[in-house]
Amino acid sequence: MRSRVASGTFLVALPALMALGGVLLVGMPPSFAEAAVLFVLVAVLTVAAGRFTGGRPSRMQTVVNLLEALREGDYGVRASGAERPDDFGDIARRFNELAVRLQDEQRGLQESLQLLSKTLAALDGAVFAFERDGRLRLVNPAGERILARPAAELLGAEASALGLSPLFEVTSGDIVPYAFAGQAGRWQVGHATLRSRSQEGRLLVVQPMERALREEEAQAFRRLLRVLSHEITNSMTPIGSMVETLQGLLPGAGRVLDDDVDADLRHGLDVIGQRSAALQRFIGHYAQLARLPPPQPATVDVASLCERVAWLFDDARIRVVAGEAVSLRGDRDQLEQVLINLLRNAVEAGGEEEVLLSWRRLDARVVVEVSDLGPGLPASGNLFVPFFTTKAHGAGIGLALSRQIVEAQDGTLDLHARESARGVVARMTLPMAEGD
Repeated sequence: MRSRVASGTFLVALPALMALGGVLLVGMPPSFAEAAVLFVLVAVLTVAAGRFTGGRPSRMQTVVNLLEALREGDYGVRASGAERPDDFGDIARRFNELAVRLQDEQRGLQESLQLLSKTLAALDGAVFAFERDGRLRLVNPAGERILARPAAELLGAEASALGLSPLFEVTSGDIVPYAFAGQAGRWQVGHATLRSRSQEGRLLVVQPMERALREEEAQAFRRLLRVLSHEITNSMTPIGSMVETLQGLLPGAGRVLDDDVDADLRHGLDVIGQRSAALQRFIGHYAQLARLPPPQPATVDVASLCERVAWLFDDARIRVVAGEAVSLRGDRDQLEQVLINLLRNAVEAGGEEEVLLSWRRLDARVVVEVSDLGPGLPASGNLFVPFFTTKAHGAGIGLALSRQIVEAQDGTLDLHARESARGVVARMTLPMAEGD
């Protein structure tokens, strides 16, 4: 076919070639005549080429355009003429097969990236990937939360600027306490070397362990309380019975006993009885931690919950700050007990000062806050530890039991110092009810 095109082009251009040869034999014409002859020759050749190619781009140019499309990442392009039996048809078929394969691989890569993105978003642990130059390349939503900054502000920053450099010095797998901008607690730290495109980077994974460790501690306390309750009850029950028996043996009105002996005996028996009853009440309070029933979740209107608890106190110092209409998912009875504990602590700490009970929506969570104007948080990290109390006659169970109730309902309970005034904010977060 190439020979036919060449022959046809030559025949069409032959008159012009003969004219040019004659001019050269006769002699050099004026410049304008030479230019005219050359123009005619080029025009005739152009017309001939267009005639025999049908006015379409050459096949080589078509191949170049197709390859350029692949280079730009357009794998949806296809070559026409694949059904032809010649060499161009074979090239078109092979190109189309390559484009289909690349398109399938691109689709698979996109699906893998979407799966990876969803997996990272669902993780409780924070994931940070750093380039070889130490700049952050990837961060998941958990990482944004603990650093209290969006990914747009974090990407490109160095580990030292983000406060993450000390974590690379921790032995991988260790659990350490650490305070981030958005959250503090105990964390399991893991790090490893990454390789991407022949370049090394670093991966940092920070897994929150505070809640898991608290649950382990709570389980240990529950086991201890069950043992203590059993043993002490077994010991105190016969003591109480013995006291009643001894009191029955004391001389009645018709029998005379030395006044001093009689008084001492009666006083001693009274003391034994009182302390026995007090110890049984004491153990009974702590046993609540071991007997906490599982929550019965339901949709709870936050406004009615807060107003009901405030009404139970009937205290002018408690003021309910109405927020937006919102419902949460939780056990109403247990949450009422939590709010009663928090309000009681706030009233006792604030004295005659006002106590605020408020709520608000935060993403897919509901935040309920109890704020007081008391002296502030004590210098101790054991406020939620069972048996620990800062009150003279406290049992050390209220906050521990409250946190256990809230966390059993997928919530959190923490104490924070107020930013604009003295005092403490008890902040409880719980999941919002579906459809709210």
